[in-house]
Amino acid sequence: MKQIKLKCSGFSLLEVMIALLVLSMGLAGIASLLTTGMRSTSTANLRSIAITHSQSGAEMMRANLEAYQVGWYVGDNTSGEPSGKSTCGGTSGCTDAEQANNDYVAWRAKITETMPDGRGYICVDSTPDDGQPGGLGCDNVGNTVIKIFWRDARDEDTLDNGDTYHRFATVVNP
Repeated sequence: MKQIKLKCSGFSLLEVMIALLVLSMGLAGIASLLTTGMRSTSTANLRSIAITHSQSGAEMMRANLEAYQVGWYVGDNTSGEPSGKSTCGGTSGCTDAEQANNDYVAWRAKITETMPDGRGYICVDSTPDDGQPGGLGCDNVGNTVIKIFWRDARDEDTLDNGDTYHRFATVVNP
């Protein structure tokens, strides 16, 4: 009797498992890229908001140049706290000092409202790229500086360490 040999073609179980392993590694890489992309997008968005607030702060000082020149936007505000609540509501009957305080209070409120744990300060500093809230590093020498701080929910460095914030600093010469 003649033996019949059948030719079997197809995949073995081992080949299928190797193909699934390679596919899952590729999908894990894509997931990692998506996570990194989302984190970068969030950071870039918050940085853009900080830039907008910085420009707004510079414009408020340019709009009230007399108060800027005598130091109403800095001075006692170097501690980072506004010198009281808004006193004139932004009406036309404000003195330069009242308008500066009103502008500063409203500007800080907007930063707090639009950024996670956002804080904004205006001070005189020779080294603008230093400091954190509570220790701004302003030395009252040099230029007027706007410093904006925030935490990023997608950045573990700023969440795990209670003293770490992202910082955006701008030197202003109205």
